[in-house]
Amino acid sequence: MDNKNLALIGVAILICVIICVLSPYIASGDPDGLEKSAEDAGVPEDFSIEEINGIPEAIFPDYAFASAPDNQVLQIVALVVGVIVTLLVGYGVAYIVKK
Repeated sequence: MDNKNLALIGVAILICVIICVLSPYIASGDPDGLEKSAEDAGVPEDFSIEEINGIPEAIFPDYAFASAPDNQVLQIVALVVGVIVTLLVGYGVAYIVKK
C-alpha cells in the first residue's frame, strides 16, 4: 500500500471518529419510526414481545446497556470501538478475499 492510500484511509478513519464524537450531541431526541409507529398504535411502553411468542429480550434494548449509567462518554467510546472493530473486520475480509 502506498502513502497516498494510507493517507486516504487515515482521513476516512478520522472522519469516522469525528462523527462518533459528535453523534451523541447531534442525535435527535425524537423516537425513530418504529417507536413512533408503536406510540401511534397505542402499544404500551412496557410491552414485551417475549410475552406473546417467547422471543427473548434484545441484548441491547434501545441501543444501551441496561446497567450502565446514561453517560455520553461511554456512548462515544462504544461508537469509536464499534467503528474500529467494523473497519478491522472489513479489512480482514478484504484481505482474505484478495488472497
